[in-house]
Amino acid sequence: MIAVVPSLIKQQVLKNVRVDPSSLSFDMWKEIPVPFYMSVYFFEVVNPEEILKGGQPRVRERGPYVYREFRHKVNITFNDNDTVSFREHRRYHFQPEKSRGSESDYIVLPNIMVMAAAAMVEHRPMSLRLLVTLALTTLGERAFMNRTVGEVMWGYEDPLVDFMDKYFPNTIPFKGKFGLFAQMNNSDSEIFTVFTGMKNLSRIHQVDRWKGLSQVTGIPMNCSVKLQLSLYIKSIRGIGQTGKIQPVVLPLLWFGQSGAMEGETLHTFYMQLVLMPKILHYAQYVLLALGGALLLIPVVYQVRSQDKCFLFWSGSKKGSKDKEAMQAYSESLMTSPPRGAVLQEARL
Repeated sequence: MIAVVPSLIKQQVLKNVRVDPSSLSFDMWKEIPVPFYMSVYFFEVVNPEEILKGGQPRVRERGPYVYREFRHKVNITFNDNDTVSFREHRRYHFQPEKSRGSESDYIVLPNIMVMAAAAMVEHRPMSLRLLVTLALTTLGERAFMNRTVGEVMWGYEDPLVDFMDKYFPNTIPFKGKFGLFAQMNNSDSEIFTVFTGMKNLSRIHQVDRWKGLSQVTGIPMNCSVKLQLSLYIKSIRGIGQTGKIQPVVLPLLWFGQSGAMEGETLHTFYMQLVLMPKILHYAQYVLLALGGALLLIPVVYQVRSQDKCFLFWSGSKKGSKDKEAMQAYSESLMTSPPRGAVLQEARL
C-alpha cells in the first residue's frame, strides 16, 4: 500500500490537469474562468493648434476605461499525436463601475490615418503629395481628431481607409472601420495546437504549433502586462495637414491587462490539484509509521511473554518443595487435561 501511494498521487494529478473532457480542468481550459481586465489610459492632446504651429505638445491622462475580457475555445479537435487543435474566441465588455468615464467621452488624439498617409508619401514625387493633400482636404481629414473612446477603441467609419485601400493597396491590414483594438473584439485567434498531456504529462499545455511557431508554453493563472502606444509625428513637406509639426514621439495611450484565479474556481483548483496530492503525499508517511507500529506489537508481546515465563520459573526461592510444586503446577497448565477432568486450584 505504501509503495502504491506515490503512483496514486501522480495519477490524481494527471487525471485532473490533462486536456481531456473527463478531467477536472477541462471546463476551465475550454472557457477560461480567470477574470481578465484591460484598463486603458489615453493621453489627450491639450493644444493641437499650437502643435500645428510648431509648439511643444501638452497631454493629459484620461481614464482608466476598464474592459473585462472573455475567452473560450471553439472548433476543438483532438488529434492522434496527443495534441488538440482549437481557435480561441475573445470579446470585451465595458465595466462602467470600474472605469473613470464612459465610452461616449470625447478625446482629442493625433489622426493616425492622416499621419500614416503622410509618412507613406514623404519620399514620393511632390505631385503625388499634393494629390494626397487635396484628397485629405476633400475627405475633411485633419492632423488631429476628436473621437469618442468607443470609436477609438473599436473602430469608426473613415473614408480615408477606402482611399488608401484603393490607391495604396495592401498597405493597411484592415478595411472599413479603423480602431486601435478593432481586430481584437469579437474575434477568433489563429489555430492553436497544444499537447493534451494524456501520454506525456511533462508536455501538457505546451503549444505544438501556432502561426508557424512551436514550443511556446502557457496557461493563464495569475498574470499581468502593461504596454504603451506612441506615434512619431512631424511635418511632411507638401502635406498641408501636417502644418509645422516638430518631430516628436507623442504618447497615445497605455493599457494594463491582468487576471488572477479567484473565488470558487480557485478553491476547486486548490482542493483537487494542490491540497489532495499533498494529503496523499503525507499519507504515505503516516501509513509507514502505522505499519512499523503494527510490526512492533507482536515483537513486544513476545518479549513480555518470555519475561513472564522466566519470572514464573525463577520467581520463588523459598525451598525445593515450593519449586517442585510450582514446576508441577506449570507442567499441569502445559498438559491438556483428560476429557471430563476438572482442574483444581493450586495453592502455593
